[in-house]
Amino acid sequence: MTNAGERQQPIPTNPWLNHPLNRNPNPVEEASFVEYLRWMRILREKPNDTSERGKKLATQIDLVNNGEVIQLLDKLQEISNYDSRLKTLTDRTRRLATVSFEATASWRVRVGGMRGPASMLLPAFDALGMPSIPSSTLKGVAREMARRDRNVTDDEIREIFGDIEPTACMGKVIFLDAYPLPFPEIDEDSPDEVSGLVPDMANSIWTWDGDNPQYKTNPNVFLSLRKVTFVVGLRVHNSQNLEILNRVQQWLIKGLNQGVGSRVNSGYGVLDVKTQAEQEKPKKRKSILSVKFKLQGQLVHGRQGFKNWAKNSEGTGWKPPGEAKSEIRPPAFRSMLRYWFRTLALGVLEADIVKEWELKIFGGIDPTATLGMFQLELPDGKIIRNNAQDDEEEFGLATGSLILYQSQVVREMQPEEQTALTNLLASLTWLTFHLGGVGQGARRPCYSRQERRNSRPPFWRGSTVKLMSESPENKYWNCPRQLDQFQSLFRSRLNSFYTNLSRLTQLSFDYTQPRTATRTGDWAEAVDSNCRIICVQGDFSHDKPPALALLHQKARIGNGYDSELCGSIRMRSPIWIARIGDRFDVITIFGVDNPIRKAYFDSLMQREYPIKEYQEIWQGRF
Repeated sequence: MTNAGERQQPIPTNPWLNHPLNRNPNPVEEASFVEYLRWMRILREKPNDTSERGKKLATQIDLVNNGEVIQLLDKLQEISNYDSRLKTLTDRTRRLATVSFEATASWRVRVGGMRGPASMLLPAFDALGMPSIPSSTLKGVAREMARRDRNVTDDEIREIFGDIEPTACMGKVIFLDAYPLPFPEIDEDSPDEVSGLVPDMANSIWTWDGDNPQYKTNPNVFLSLRKVTFVVGLRVHNSQNLEILNRVQQWLIKGLNQGVGSRVNSGYGVLDVKTQAEQEKPKKRKSILSVKFKLQGQLVHGRQGFKNWAKNSEGTGWKPPGEAKSEIRPPAFRSMLRYWFRTLALGVLEADIVKEWELKIFGGIDPTATLGMFQLELPDGKIIRNNAQDDEEEFGLATGSLILYQSQVVREMQPEEQTALTNLLASLTWLTFHLGGVGQGARRPCYSRQERRNSRPPFWRGSTVKLMSESPENKYWNCPRQLDQFQSLFRSRLNSFYTNLSRLTQLSFDYTQPRTATRTGDWAEAVDSNCRIICVQGDFSHDKPPALALLHQKARIGNGYDSELCGSIRMRSPIWIARIGDRFDVITIFGVDNPIRKAYFDSLMQREYPIKEYQEIWQGRF
């Protein structure tokens, strides 16, 4: 029921799916949904907004809301079937090409594109709306690999690929647009079954505002190709150019293997090339580290599926109809490495220096597009099960391997710099997943809410990551069984991080006497003089690990928690808790000069229930 003066919001009528002139469209399933999205630009007025501002906006564009976008993308997956057209296009490529080969995306690919409704980013597609990798992109990849080949001169590159300056000349190899094969069948038994042209999401939570890191969620919906296989074709008119064709093919294969399109730094665009000749296979990229992982809890959400519209609790509007879908996403793991690099480095270096080296190591687009020093991939990542949807199910579980590869940038570095980078990234990876989790609830360990009264999803919250060596001989990722041994190991990893950071940057600093970082709000997100890191052992209480149970005990205010300890919907928590090997909790407290956070830190040191033992790791210094 609503008051007489209140207006009940009508259920959204999606103009893309419910046009007033045709309420029941029946499109041909082979029709390109991408082309449909490109042209459907609807103006919607706001006749009920009587404010001055509303009157001014009444004739302006009112883009669809997020719920309508989710509904639209759900329809895309339901009705689209490009099999016949893609088969025609890939068969044509093979007939036209002098040489062709297949290249399979290990994860997602996004090349080029434009904006559709609600500023949704669409991938590159041809005149009929079929997704593809344009020939110009493939030519650019091959040309860049040729440029990096020390055995090739600039004149040879110009002769092979053509140019327009200083005088126009035609290249000797023709590149064809690369289309994907018909999309793989959906595995209905897999929680992570989606492939083909599917919804995607980017969310840059952390950005730099000048020299200050800022926390702000900024989700952007777009489309990308996931786990598809492209048919790539090259053609020459003159048989005398077959040797040149072979060289170009090798350059192209090498480039595709390193990544094509946008967001390559974040794991997009890596293609595994299948060729008939063994000698045509590119050399394996040099890995920096490889480690198995197990992720449990709320997992990583990469997109949302559409659920039916439902009224909100007040009965005055509609809930967002999205349902989070889990996915093993390299950008999520890379984002955590980047976060902890920044957080650790800000304790010893000025913000402008941290910003500069963060861009060099991780890459980015601001202020200019920069290739990072490594690429992160999760080649065999798999969702074992999604997080519990009722109070009798178990937590979400995912497994896979985390691999860091050297980028082209590293090959131009001195050997001592390469060694420093390798050691820095190894210690950073260890620290990252011993300080927190990844994905949803990363600041808290995985814990159950099933026994709570009136409990509702998520029935398991938080995120716990366990790293495991790929071979028994590699002891680097093993966890000690004694708390004091774990403390010693943790300190040695911190020492390695700072030592190799100094060697890589060639900057001197005393990491045993950290600086006081600039605050954002009333505390700084930095391992600085006002940060404390402590590890504890204790008992579970109310299905929560000991450090989390004590935190909630101290933070409880009525039906909620004190935001000075636990944060809020709009404010991040200043405390991280990680669960290590089912034995220890690691607690990181920022801004411990705040009396409320200082009181929580003291309660850990005083071994209040359920804490039994503790060891300090970082108390503003070593």
